[in-house]
Amino acid sequence: MKKFSFELEEILNIRKFEQQQAETELGKALAEEQKIQNQLDGLAQRQAEIQHEMKGSKNFYDIANASQFYTYARNQRDKLLSELAEAKIVSDSKRETLRKAMQKTDSLEQLKEQQREEYKEELKRREQNEVDNIVTGRFRPES
Repeated sequence: MKKFSFELEEILNIRKFEQQQAETELGKALAEEQKIQNQLDGLAQRQAEIQHEMKGSKNFYDIANASQFYTYARNQRDKLLSELAEAKIVSDSKRETLRKAMQKTDSLEQLKEQQREEYKEELKRREQNEVDNIVTGRFRPES
């Protein structure tokens, strides 16, 4: 009997490739999200540092510079939050694409496994028939 071959192997390979691409794209989207989050964290940290430095300061120029930084930080935070929201939408889209690709791949993998099991069962059945034929032929009384 010929060796097992899955008729849809090429399609399965394409689906696996699509899944890998989707994983890569999701990774990039998540990295972009993390980059924006890191920028937000850095901005908040810098704002806290300046706030700590300004505690008790009576120097007009320091207070004016801190006020300008707070305005800048507020504008920058709003911009980064907007970018983060957009990045999250992209990430969710990429996550959904990956989920669909995984479902397609899984269904083909299951079909392949099912066909492999059927092949094994058929192989066992044929081997058993062959053994039965040998045994009955060998011990059949001659007439």
